Amino acid sequence: MNEMRLKNQKTDIAGRSLLINILSIVLNITALTLIVAGFHHSTTDSALALKISGILLLVITIAAMLILKGLYLFSYVARALVGGLFIVSGLIKANDPWGFAFKLQEYFSPSGLAYDYPFFEVFEPYTLQLSILICVVEIVLGAAVILGGKIKLASWALLVMMIFFTWLTYYTASCNESQQLAMETGEEFSRDCVTDCGCFGDALRGSVGRSLTPLESFWKDLTLFYFVLIIFINQWKVKLNTSKENWIMIPAAMVVVGFFSWVFGWMFPIFFALIALLGSFVFSTVSIGKLSRSWKMAIYVVLLSFSFSIYTAMYLPVKDYRAYAIGNDLEEQMNNGVAPEIEMQLLYKNLKSGEVESFAVDEWETYMDTTKYKYVDRKDVVLKSGKDPSIMDFRPSIEFEKLSEKDKKTPYIDSIVTADYEQYYVKMRTVESRYGTDTIWAVDYDSLIYPDSIYSVSAPYMAKTDPHASWEINMTPYLLDVERVFLMTIRDMSAYNESSIDDFKKILEGAKEQGIPFYVLSPATDDQIRTFKSKHDFEATFLTIDGTEIKIVIRSNPGLVLLENGVVRDKWPSRSIPDFDSIFEDYIKEK
Repeated sequence: MNEMRLKNQKTDIAGRSLLINILSIVLNITALTLIVAGFHHSTTDSALALKISGILLLVITIAAMLILKGLYLFSYVARALVGGLFIVSGLIKANDPWGFAFKLQEYFSPSGLAYDYPFFEVFEPYTLQLSILICVVEIVLGAAVILGGKIKLASWALLVMMIFFTWLTYYTASCNESQQLAMETGEEFSRDCVTDCGCFGDALRGSVGRSLTPLESFWKDLTLFYFVLIIFINQWKVKLNTSKENWIMIPAAMVVVGFFSWVFGWMFPIFFALIALLGSFVFSTVSIGKLSRSWKMAIYVVLLSFSFSIYTAMYLPVKDYRAYAIGNDLEEQMNNGVAPEIEMQLLYKNLKSGEVESFAVDEWETYMDTTKYKYVDRKDVVLKSGKDPSIMDFRPSIEFEKLSEKDKKTPYIDSIVTADYEQYYVKMRTVESRYGTDTIWAVDYDSLIYPDSIYSVSAPYMAKTDPHASWEINMTPYLLDVERVFLMTIRDMSAYNESSIDDFKKILEGAKEQGIPFYVLSPATDDQIRTFKSKHDFEATFLTIDGTEIKIVIRSNPGLVLLENGVVRDKWPSRSIPDFDSIFEDYIKEK
């Protein structure tokens, strides 16, 4: 009887002292912050003090919560933090599933994670499916821990997921460290290291200005793993929230979601989280056989997150964090980098102590004393890190031989050709005699050397000075300066949306009628381009572009971008290409 009473007795959230347990939780989270700060590369002199104080405070607060039974209260805090973060993290990925899929491709490539673990190559053809699956799982698990639904299953899934991702970010950080060491020592490094784990897609880069480094991602996952452990330890105590608990958990989780929405400059996660959490309660009242409320809530959140992921995968991200977002000036994005501040230091060996000392260049009065110092080397010290421009590889180009006669009449191209033509082409003549055939420069022809009685000489013709040289014309300045230009993008000739090509042809025809330039950007080979043109009777000029960069311009394959004086006026996915008249009325016709 006593056993039954104890079993049915509700766990006391407050523990033995609500005040002290709350204080312990606050100090515990503070301790985690100190430890992470102590291991951050930006911390130098105070690193050891931060680590020691953080670890001691962590041990003391955990001991206090164990004695005062405060871990159950801590699990509520952990559920709000983990749940809110998982919903935002999953939604950021779901907003751009193709972007996350491209990141997974980097991991699964033969020179990436599969270099050490070949098994992962199996997943390479299914990166988009995996991307959507991970997005949905993160959002569902986030909602589950907030609402307390199927918490045992959710906590086990969270634990397994965090073990894997913590290991993965550790592997990524180790790879980058090894690559950096190889660069410094001049050793060969045959792997490709992922420099950005893709945890928050392009959201951090597009809002804060940079992504987490691999090491920062590892510490982020390690911290998150700690909170998941708190939930896992308390899983047997957690039940589906009561109405009273929901009034606490949902607002607490929304604070976390709201914070990250502010960081990412996107308020949609707040509305999405509310729809997911509150809507699941409404859906749980629907009668679906013998399904429990928890399973009905899970089904609702799965359908919601899956629908959002499929929509953005088929069309475009709802929030575009990339440098090619609508309204961005591409020239500004290409020139917003900041050069690092670097100081050269000279290394001299102290002849008395044998130690190598470093000197600033202006300290010559000291290191030039050859009786005390001997020159060893010099090194560059980064005083202040720089920042790469948002766009680094936008350089559409075309070989001169592939230009149409109409393209050659374009003022920009004509000026390039006029200025550089003689660097690549020269007048030649063919001379024939009974001894054979030869080619000579036209300026070298002399009838006294090549008399008509012996030689048959052709009329002058233009030929390449170096038959193996390629004359590529950089079209970037033109595309950024022209009043308007349509850019069609095809990132993959083997998997484009063929049913949309007729829509693009209508845009091409309308652009020609209105005298608006139309180009196709693609990393495709010459054979692929010829096949495409022949198959679809698509007579447009193709410009070559970096294969990675075109994935950033627009996720759709194919896609359409309208530039006005280098500014992205609008962009459209292949599934919703408007007719030319609509575009003309909305963006081109003078009003």
